Amino acid sequence: MRLPTLFLLSLCALAPAARAKNDPSHTPFLHPGILLNRAQLDLIKQRVAAGTEPQKTAFSALLKSELAALNYTPSPRASVECGPYSKPDLGCKDERRDATAAYTQALAWVVTGNEKYARNAIRIMNAWAGTLIGGHLNDNGPVQAAWAASVWPRAAEIIRATSTFWEKEDITRFQKMLVTQYVPSLIHGCDENGNKEVAMAEALINIGVFNDDRVLFADGVRMWRGRVPACIYLKSDGPSPIVPPSALPSSAPWGNKSHVPPLVDGLLQETARDPHHANMTFASIVDAAETARQQGLDLYAEQGARITAAMEFQAQFLAPNNVKSPPNLEFALEPTWEIAFNHYHSRLGVALPTMAKVIPTNRPTGADSNHMVWETLTHGDIGAVGLPPVLGSVAK
Repeated sequence: MRLPTLFLLSLCALAPAARAKNDPSHTPFLHPGILLNRAQLDLIKQRVAAGTEPQKTAFSALLKSELAALNYTPSPRASVECGPYSKPDLGCKDERRDATAAYTQALAWVVTGNEKYARNAIRIMNAWAGTLIGGHLNDNGPVQAAWAASVWPRAAEIIRATSTFWEKEDITRFQKMLVTQYVPSLIHGCDENGNKEVAMAEALINIGVFNDDRVLFADGVRMWRGRVPACIYLKSDGPSPIVPPSALPSSAPWGNKSHVPPLVDGLLQETARDPHHANMTFASIVDAAETARQQGLDLYAEQGARITAAMEFQAQFLAPNNVKSPPNLEFALEPTWEIAFNHYHSRLGVALPTMAKVIPTNRPTGADSNHMVWETLTHGDIGAVGLPPVLGSVAK
């Protein structure tokens, strides 16, 4: 389904408004400010207490997860080695699971006020900060670092901003771990499939915020701006997708097993591969934009046409829309879309009629094995609560 040209142009027109006169490069970061702000956390707690949907059901699902277990035990490693297709998997799933558990426990702490959850999150983060010294190895080491470092700062940001339980020296040690054990695997980007590089961009942005490091934040923003146009196709790109600045066309293929899908508005670079990898890309794009927006930088406006087109393109093939999918393409519900839908639909009033029908069928979203985590709880129908004004643009 091709989106109306006027609709796409109207979203493109939002971009100049995001570039206000003020340069925020010397503006202090707002905390908490990775995906969530304090007013947003308060509203989530209020909604759960009042039994308001979708937060009520979403939080119930979180509490039932083993990631929220009060006896959760982390499995830190001195180094993490991740080969292709998880062969070998020496700490890869353990690391991602522990990062997600720390974020889960942090959210449970905010909603319930039970300090055991906060102390569990701290215990998980301290365990890794005191153990990981050998970085991320093998072919999938860099993307493993990106997935984990996208989630660790979410948990750390909540705990540091909402409790007094985390000792200052432990916070410093955790910050050092992010810089020494993750940033070297992220900073140079990736010349392969887009899902890897946009995950790296998100991780750098998140680390930048938590560590109050404007340079890292700007590095992540530049990486995001360079890669996102090459991840989602629009007709306005011309007869071929945009080639990312760090990659050859052959290293970021749009086809799969000799099948190249028709280039239509909203096609994600890995749509032909499978729905999960395509939406891992989508989630990283949006999560990074959400954190930037929490800090007053409107990346959403810069690529609104692509992001909304990707949602509407996918949604048409899902229930209850049920348009017959093109040959050799698969579409499925994924634990994402809530954050983007909340921004464009709930905050800005963009209709998104096709995805609007899918969102209720996808609730509550859970926690996948990488970085799509509890989106219905954190952003379902949340709106613009607590958002700062748009401050300006990080230098490109």
